[in-house]
Amino acid sequence: MRFSKWTIGLFAASALLLAAENGYKLFQQALAKERADADPRAAIRIYERVVKESANDRKLAAQALIRMAECYNKLGDTEARKLYERVLRDYADQKESATTARVRLGSAGSPARAKGDRVVWTGRDVIHAGGSVSPDGRYISYTDWFAAGNLMVHDLVSGTDRVLTDNKNWNGQGSSGLGSAISRDGKQVAYAWLNYQTRRIEIRIVSLEGAAQSRRVMESAEIAHASVGDWSPDQKLLAVTLERRDRSKQIGIVGVQDGALRVLKSVSWRGPNKLFFSPDGKYLAYDLPADDTALQRDVFVIAVDGSQDTALVTNAANDAVAGWSPDGRELLFTSDRTGANGLWSLAVFSGKAAAAPKLLKPDIGTVWPLGLTSSGALHLAKDTSTEAMQVAPIDLAAGKLQGTPSAQAYRASGPAWSPDGKYLAYKIQSDGLNILAIRSVESGEVKKVPLSLHYFTVVRWSPDSRWLITGARDRKGSSAIYRLDPATGDASVIAKGSHTSHAEFSPDGKKIYSDYHPEQRRALVEHDLNTGRTRSVYQATEPARPGRFGLSPDGRYAATVLMLDRDRTAADSSGNTTVLLLIPIDGGAPRELLRVSRPEVLEAFDNLAWTPDSKALIVMKRTGEKKELWKVSLEGGQARKLDIDVSGWLGFRLHPNGRQVVFFAGERSEEIWSLENFRQFLVAK
Repeated sequence: MRFSKWTIGLFAASALLLAAENGYKLFQQALAKERADADPRAAIRIYERVVKESANDRKLAAQALIRMAECYNKLGDTEARKLYERVLRDYADQKESATTARVRLGSAGSPARAKGDRVVWTGRDVIHAGGSVSPDGRYISYTDWFAAGNLMVHDLVSGTDRVLTDNKNWNGQGSSGLGSAISRDGKQVAYAWLNYQTRRIEIRIVSLEGAAQSRRVMESAEIAHASVGDWSPDQKLLAVTLERRDRSKQIGIVGVQDGALRVLKSVSWRGPNKLFFSPDGKYLAYDLPADDTALQRDVFVIAVDGSQDTALVTNAANDAVAGWSPDGRELLFTSDRTGANGLWSLAVFSGKAAAAPKLLKPDIGTVWPLGLTSSGALHLAKDTSTEAMQVAPIDLAAGKLQGTPSAQAYRASGPAWSPDGKYLAYKIQSDGLNILAIRSVESGEVKKVPLSLHYFTVVRWSPDSRWLITGARDRKGSSAIYRLDPATGDASVIAKGSHTSHAEFSPDGKKIYSDYHPEQRRALVEHDLNTGRTRSVYQATEPARPGRFGLSPDGRYAATVLMLDRDRTAADSSGNTTVLLLIPIDGGAPRELLRVSRPEVLEAFDNLAWTPDSKALIVMKRTGEKKELWKVSLEGGQARKLDIDVSGWLGFRLHPNGRQVVFFAGERSEEIWSLENFRQFLVAK
């Protein structure tokens, strides 16, 4: 058989696409071994395969070499240096990987020489978490939310991390570090410390070298949350953001030696993103939302002695403070006024604007400022996440996806199809604001509605597709079940009750079923909307803990994943045994449909769905990093594994007709960038 050149070319292109897809999957497996399993040796073996099998994808191969080197760094192996050198020798055209390798090859005693804009650290999700860069550009402080909530410092030269606090468990029982800032001499870190048992906040200072004992500067029972923004140039004051018990926020100054607090200003409930002292120590720069439900921020400068508070940048754009130039003559801020988020500069004299803002860099992406070094290099945490909400056609009978998934939204959560199948509602969080997004399935148009609620969980539709309900907290901290108007975002209480995070309508719309979980004892409660009466449908007993409940389409049953013999001290909150439990709504004993024991685990949250006929459940089972979807019939018999690759799925929901599925896939990650190429545009000293 003879093939045309076009056919041969098509075969070759298909082979390249398949190889690229396989290389990407291997890379994700290696990342999981490195980060989730904390097994760098196993990750190295997989990264080696990625390099070998990705000869035609130089970007992926270079990234794999960088990750291999990072793993060797964790093992204290000098092989890391050889890999960085290999990247510079063989993959110099891959700029991001090459700049990372160049930084890692800097001398052991000082940072690598600055060479323009470059990536200095590829990290995990939310590593920035209120941290800062040291004046010499060598260290980044952050809170490790992936482990015990400890205050950490990352060394940009060696690529290593050190623990500065000794917390063992932050999951509701211990403590955790919050916003932090490195001192001007680079020797200390000031940070907020939250004790989850006493609910008390402390401002502490610890040596950057990790001294055994930190020093408590201030403690208050009146403060629910706090963050340290910056040190004054003379290192006598700390700029802090405080959240009071009534949810109000304040910008304040704390004395380093005596812990005396002086409140400079009470602000809106979302508060400032960052605080930066001017180089002369006279002013504090900050940003605030334009109003309670606005996505736009404005930039301000307040005198440290309280004599002056000036709005410097106010318009319809989203403007956020990024830091001062080393000479104090210009204030840097980010703004999306041109359509893309750029870096801007404003000349400032005596705390007031001295000229019109000027654009320094037109597009720097979604970033979080970490401050400037003494040499004027701006450090930013840049969101590089690929996690997206995706929709794909599915055939439950065949157990397969019937087409290619399409991305619908990034950094979304809690999706819910309307009963008529016309809309997909989900939650977006942006700048501390909770946004209800409604997507038209037909047109793809998305309407984003900011809510006045402090926090809300997943949403569910009313049977007539006109309203949504959710478990939420208002800005005073009170929890209830709220009805949401998808057109306006108006929220009204329809059922009172604290500790409620999830609610669903009955098929006739006359009742609501919600979970209730004081002190982790989750129960299923029925609320009659006509009479106002409540009834307990199911109550778990310790140590068993149910996940989120799901009501069947016919309203006869609720299903949940029950976690048994759970170890509260373990990092993984799943029990040694997990059970798919069927709960009759009208009474009767719950029934087990499926039981698995470690290493197999049934996922408990956002990974459970009913088939449209209410005769079966789709549940996700995980073994290590391997994930599978299983169809479990209510009528008994063998559970059936679906032929769908769900290795990257983070949660899913079925369309009411059972012919589409929405799920989350991808990775949350970010990069730390050092920017220097803007400095020639600043006012000369």
